[in-house]
Amino acid sequence: MRPPKIPRDVLLQRCANTFKRLGYHGTTMDELSSACGLTKASFYHHYPNKEALLRDVLDWTHERLKQSLFAIAFDENLPVRERLASMGRKAKRLFQDDSIGCLMGVVAVDATYGKVELMAPIRRFLDDWAQAFAELYRAAHGQAEAHGLARQLVADFEGAILLARIYDDSSYIDAVIERGMRQLEPASSPSG
Repeated sequence: MRPPKIPRDVLLQRCANTFKRLGYHGTTMDELSSACGLTKASFYHHYPNKEALLRDVLDWTHERLKQSLFAIAFDENLPVRERLASMGRKAKRLFQDDSIGCLMGVVAVDATYGKVELMAPIRRFLDDWAQAFAELYRAAHGQAEAHGLARQLVADFEGAILLARIYDDSSYIDAVIERGMRQLEPASSPSG
């Protein structure tokens, strides 16, 4: 008997939600198969184990965010300030939405406790996010400073996403966006 068909994007989306909700260690193949409406045997036809599935989920999530969020930073049809504002608005929606949320953050916490092989795709995601922000800061700051500001902005976003969820208060994310906008201005040099 052939396993039931489920579109790959639907399967990965449902699995991403499950991993985000339960974490890596709390997620079982039973829960994943149930979330996809498949029997466990049918699910194993798609993925041999949880690790293989999670790698695909992380890659799929990363690719979606590269196309829908990070790409905004490179859209030269928009002024730099509008690019960052647009990225901020979109990030706020995406990371508060249960469909993507803070999956990378949830998995990163779990990965540090025994699944270090999962850190590589998470690092690639964070590096691409920082690269997008660095693209915006490059005009007002040197390359090294733009890179440092971009990494800090990613860290600020990750922390704000966590706090917004804990306190059910999106103003943490708004504050990060506002700080990021202020940092688009070149540092003023002291008067002599």
